Amino acid sequence: MAEQHEIVDVLAGEIAPGVAGWSVITLRPDGRRWQHTFPSEAFEWRAAEYGLTDPAEILDVILHEPYQETDAPVLPQSVKARPAKAPVAAKAQDRHGPTLQQATSTTAARDAHRSRIASVKTDRVQVTDPDGLLPHIYGNHGMDPDRVRAKREAVDVNRWNRLYGALPVPVTTDLEVPRA
Repeated sequence: MAEQHEIVDVLAGEIAPGVAGWSVITLRPDGRRWQHTFPSEAFEWRAAEYGLTDPAEILDVILHEPYQETDAPVLPQSVKARPAKAPVAAKAQDRHGPTLQQATSTTAARDAHRSRIASVKTDRVQVTDPDGLLPHIYGNHGMDPDRVRAKREAVDVNRWNRLYGALPVPVTTDLEVPRA
């Protein structure tokens, strides 16, 4: 059963020099407070990365991402200590599907990320908003369609370069029609 983390305050402003953002403060069941601070630009990045369009869903994703399980590979303490030709530990297959950089399409990445967030909300943490503070954030998200498009292009090019080496991308039935 997921812990309930109740939102008790929302702050807006400059989170670093020249960086506008938000802080969402939650109260944990043990009485401790947790402050999750993120740049306003995070909305545009999640929209670009996963093709999300609903600001409320994007905010929900942002608030639950810190609670994801990490299954990063275990690396030797020192690269020099690793014998030559020794393989680096491989990352286990993610039960939710491909990561953003492993997915061959935005749809596959979005479906897997939604599955990860749903799992967090079921098994680990459910961020709740009993006082209705979140509409202030997703009502003032500041996303600009042109900036989202530019970020989406950068995400697609980066992912495809990682998967296929370079553009132009080989034509396969696995790839979506380019969005940009």
